[in-house]
Amino acid sequence: MSQTFFFNARGERLALGPELGRGGEGAVYTLPREPQRVAKVYLSAPPAEQARKLQWMAEHAPPGVEKLAAWPLELLHEGRAGGPVRGFTMARVHGFKPIHLLYSTASRRKEFPTADWAFLVQTALNCAGVFEELHAAGHLVGDVNESNLLVSPKDATVRLIDCDSFQIRAGGQVFRCEVGVPLFTPPELQGQSFAGRERTASHEGFSLAVLLFHLLFMGRHPFTGVFTGQGEMTPERAIREFRFAYGRNARALQMAPPAIHLPLSTLPAELATLFEQAFAPDASRTGRPTATVWYQALQHLARALRSCPQEPTHKYPQHLSACPWCEMMATRGVAFFTTPRHGSPGPQGFTCGLPDLEPLWLEAQRLLSPNLATPVLAAPTFPLPTALPDDLQAEVDRVRQASLAMLVGGVLATVGWWLLLLVSSKVGQLVLVPACTLLASASVLWWRAHRGLRLPALAAEQQRLLQQAEPALAAAQAEYERFKEELNRLAERARQLLHGLRAEYGKLQPDYEEEQRRQLQHRETLQREQFLRNALIEDHELKGIAQGLKSSLVRYGIESAYDVLKEDVTKVPGFGAVRSAKLVAWAKEVEKGFQFDPSLAVSEAERRALISHFLQRKAALRSRLEAEVAPLRTWSQEMVKRSGELAAKVEGAQQLKTKATLWMPVAQPAVEAALNPPAWEDRRYVLGLMAAVVLGGLVGLVMRATGTVEPESMAPPPVVLEQAAPEEP
Repeated sequence: MSQTFFFNARGERLALGPELGRGGEGAVYTLPREPQRVAKVYLSAPPAEQARKLQWMAEHAPPGVEKLAAWPLELLHEGRAGGPVRGFTMARVHGFKPIHLLYSTASRRKEFPTADWAFLVQTALNCAGVFEELHAAGHLVGDVNESNLLVSPKDATVRLIDCDSFQIRAGGQVFRCEVGVPLFTPPELQGQSFAGRERTASHEGFSLAVLLFHLLFMGRHPFTGVFTGQGEMTPERAIREFRFAYGRNARALQMAPPAIHLPLSTLPAELATLFEQAFAPDASRTGRPTATVWYQALQHLARALRSCPQEPTHKYPQHLSACPWCEMMATRGVAFFTTPRHGSPGPQGFTCGLPDLEPLWLEAQRLLSPNLATPVLAAPTFPLPTALPDDLQAEVDRVRQASLAMLVGGVLATVGWWLLLLVSSKVGQLVLVPACTLLASASVLWWRAHRGLRLPALAAEQQRLLQQAEPALAAAQAEYERFKEELNRLAERARQLLHGLRAEYGKLQPDYEEEQRRQLQHRETLQREQFLRNALIEDHELKGIAQGLKSSLVRYGIESAYDVLKEDVTKVPGFGAVRSAKLVAWAKEVEKGFQFDPSLAVSEAERRALISHFLQRKAALRSRLEAEVAPLRTWSQEMVKRSGELAAKVEGAQQLKTKATLWMPVAQPAVEAALNPPAWEDRRYVLGLMAAVVLGGLVGLVMRATGTVEPESMAPPPVVLEQAAPEEP
């Protein structure tokens, strides 16, 4: 420009140095006398309200703002101090690069070669922090987009630029931001003019959420995906219709993420929920997450990252069981993060064999054959009795003695009866009377002793216990056998699964060596792919394709000549047949510059991608094996415990049976002798005695009637003879 100097408010003359950059509104120049500052000069004098806005900003710069943004520090006047405002000075931002170069995979390898996902998370955290500080002062960025944020490759710190477009709250007045980018504009403002419109924190909450999504999801836009409905679905339309391609309702909204994408579930539930809230249909009414809320959630994520054991450049949240970057490398062949040539070495080779699993395998076999408890059915260790207890035996003896006395009394009574009838009544009475007395006394004693006899009740109780114990023992033994059969069935199923995983693990080394041979055979194709991947659209001036269209390509994962030839460019909004043809022609022209170098083996990136792929498979198989073995540890303990419980149950049932039969088998003759009456207590014997008595009576009657036995006559009384008186002489 012709004007080479301006004046500040103090009247000091500020000479401009070389031009650093130029945009639609103005250009940025160095200040030779103030190397830590630069000057932004408008191409034409700004409107009066814009000048007042810049004046207020310069006079009310927040403390420490130079660490947050390129804030206007003092105004530049044309001709003299207080003359027309033509620009302002601001802090110079050294060593920072546009943020889209970080979240774009291809450009990140070039501009941020050491950045991993943890670096992107830290950048997102710093973005939320910068917005939080700005919002705390009552201001808004307003025109949030990928061009007004810069990132330091050293420490992920963030600086805001184009601060003169911010929405500034100056006491009771608001200087509005009247520009915006549709892809960062919330649904309620889509298609509307920003002129005279005051933005709200909720509006900026949507823009911040899109920016953070770009960082965490490798440049993907949250509303860019695969539309399964009719017609063209542009990102702007998707925003208006709340079609969040990664959300839980995406399928119902006929949306799906792109083929190569990081799932929303990769993030902790806290962060995933914040994105759902920011992009929800009712977010404009209920409010969107604030910068403070995002900052706190991203802090939690940054502290909960861990490194992949197979690839040190892979960082991912701790709640994931496997590395998502290795998984995408294995399934999609895309390496989002690789170690630079001058960086720390990654895996240099791949080895895998069954001896690696030997400790785990032996443990699994041991766990699948647990040391089960076996029921011990031992005989009693104490001597078994051979006779009845003394008190019971005494009761039985009393019954038997009374019974024997009854026998003697009955026999004597029968004999006395016969003697009475057949021989002599005197003799019969002498025998019969004592015999009847003995019989009656013995009967009373027998009845009393027999009524107090406890043995029959005890024997019946023991028999009842035995009848209960035997089925219980049989049931316990059957349950134990069923348990062993079920255990063997489960163990066999687990063995088959583990054998399959082990066999798959054993195939990894041969598969890796086969894939190595395939890589060598196709090294020309691989070199060509790498050559095309290195040709970034961002680095080339393409006629008719401005920076905005290049950013749209990045959002759809098209960053290099390789992507152009592989993907359908016409699906990107703004790329019709003409622009797509130009882009494809450029990519083919780039391809013509490829020259195959047969002396080169497989590229380092491809070699390490293959190694990482098989390391991921190895880790996944080992994780699966460990995941299968881990519950076996608890299962084996539970089986041992359960077998102990069942064995104790069997042993308890056996003890009950033993208790029920403890003295019966050995003392059975004594019990039977005690419980079974002798022959003379049998009713037949009693009937025999009665029959003998009756028979004796009948025989006596018959013999008397026939005269065989004369009735015993009574001796006549003695006669006293009178003695004759002697004659008197």
